[in-house]
Amino acid sequence: MDLSKLTYSKSDSGKMPLKPVPKTTIESNDGIGGTDVLKVSPAYSKIDGILSTNLVFVLSGGEKREKDFLRELIRQRELHSLRVAFMSEKGQGLQPYQMQERWSEIQSTGMFKINSQVYHLDTTDKVFLLSDVDEFYDQLEKIFKNRSNDEQGQWIVSNPCFEIWLYYCYLDNPEIDLECLVSEPVATRSRKLKTLGPMLVAGGLNPCKAFERMTIGIENSQKHYSADENGIPVLFATQMHEMARYLIDTMNQNADEYSEYVKRKEEWRRFMKSRV
Repeated sequence: MDLSKLTYSKSDSGKMPLKPVPKTTIESNDGIGGTDVLKVSPAYSKIDGILSTNLVFVLSGGEKREKDFLRELIRQRELHSLRVAFMSEKGQGLQPYQMQERWSEIQSTGMFKINSQVYHLDTTDKVFLLSDVDEFYDQLEKIFKNRSNDEQGQWIVSNPCFEIWLYYCYLDNPEIDLECLVSEPVATRSRKLKTLGPMLVAGGLNPCKAFERMTIGIENSQKHYSADENGIPVLFATQMHEMARYLIDTMNQNADEYSEYVKRKEEWRRFMKSRV
């Protein structure tokens, strides 16, 4: 993997793990509020098969909520063992067929181009393609029927949209809470779900806070998961629990980084609440 001029070295597996090394900074335009500072070690070290900083590529149909959900891993302010390189189309997102075209091009060239950054795709890199079902069922059906055994690029589909994953990070009764979506026309289900958020959860289905609640989301999502004969999630089902589990497991390989991050956030909120 080539993180656009960032490299890592593989240490002798028989040696003791390296001590943490001081961090340097590299300017990186992450597309969220301008130029961001990516904190990285001056030398990436791989010990016993564990890479200190992993890179995950996300090709997303939606460009707002999905990006906000992954913001901590894009900016790397507090989490440093995993970085997300996020690609979408600003202002309009991408339809499934457009995502498939881009993924095919990336596989052909071996390069991910995001803003001014160029990443060289390695065969070991993980790639997630996030898509809503919405009115794109026919596109997804065609893609799923024609796709090869591509283990590197994993489709993560949500029905009707990504917000159903955010819902599961907070709640667990879609048959009651979201019953109105059953009779809603397919073309307007996503828009309707987005309007229900503030009525169900104070502050709405906040994607940034949902990131801290991935463990809850995984449990709730798995309970309600079902797919049709084409492998496409049915209404109220999402495959996001698969991606979330990958993210948590990868981060927790590094001194339980995600679990410790969640604890810090919970302690901070308890402290702030006690001051009110």
